[in-house]
Amino acid sequence: MHIKFEDVTYTYMLGSPFEKRALNGVDVSISSGSFTAVVGSTGSGKSTLMQHINGLLVPTSGQVTVDSTVLQPGVKRKVIKPLRKKVGMVFQYPEHQLFGSTVEEDILFGPIQHGMSVERVKRRLPELLNLVGLHEDYLHESPFQLSGGQMRRVAIAGVLATEPEVLILDEPAAGLDPSGHRALLQLFRSWHEEHGLTTVLVTHDMEDAANYADDVIVMNEGSVKLQGKPIDVFREVESLTAMNLAVPPAVRIGMALRRSNWSIDVTNQSSEQLAEQLMTNWPEKGGH
Repeated sequence: MHIKFEDVTYTYMLGSPFEKRALNGVDVSISSGSFTAVVGSTGSGKSTLMQHINGLLVPTSGQVTVDSTVLQPGVKRKVIKPLRKKVGMVFQYPEHQLFGSTVEEDILFGPIQHGMSVERVKRRLPELLNLVGLHEDYLHESPFQLSGGQMRRVAIAGVLATEPEVLILDEPAAGLDPSGHRALLQLFRSWHEEHGLTTVLVTHDMEDAANYADDVIVMNEGSVKLQGKPIDVFREVESLTAMNLAVPPAVRIGMALRRSNWSIDVTNQSSEQLAEQLMTNWPEKGGH
């Protein structure tokens, strides 16, 4: 599903002494079927931007088009409700959204609200739990008796159970250890590819953008400053530094190597993968 922002402005607490403009005339498009990372420092507007895609927020001015749905000031709830069947959102701490008495009840809540076949979703529950790394024995457990990491997996399974066409990920791996972080992001990337989704990852982690995204949008002070393929965006070192964003280590090393006539592709590579490639190719360059 194609997503388009046209001159979108959003102001929190409009008309109050505390009003604050979070988006400033944003014009940006997200291609159907892409895995797009939206990066920026704290307060850049990236999360505010994403909350417009499923109608959690509505523009103060301008319009957002998601497929054939248009969101603009004064849009009716009856327009927004069908959109939420198509757009799934995983928040920064999805485990905070749990409330069911059992894991099964929690995962089924979203599909029931969207009018999906409960029996069909129930048949898929073992598959969904396995996908997020949990055994089906957990179905009848209270989610609040699980560890924090397990609770997060249950919440994610609940979002995936609704079979969204667009998946919004707002810092979904926050607080996880490096291994858990990588595993979760790889899960989302695999799900994206298998189901042909349009996926948007909101992150401050530039290496996540380099490793998983097809396209990168850089935000600063409520505006889109850069957009393009990761390798092209990360070439703008001075601009990124001015916005307090660091170029991923693998990209910095790869760019330095290319200046030394090394033919190394750093696209969608982690630091570990780049190190392995260097070890493989080093003898060919006569290194010691």
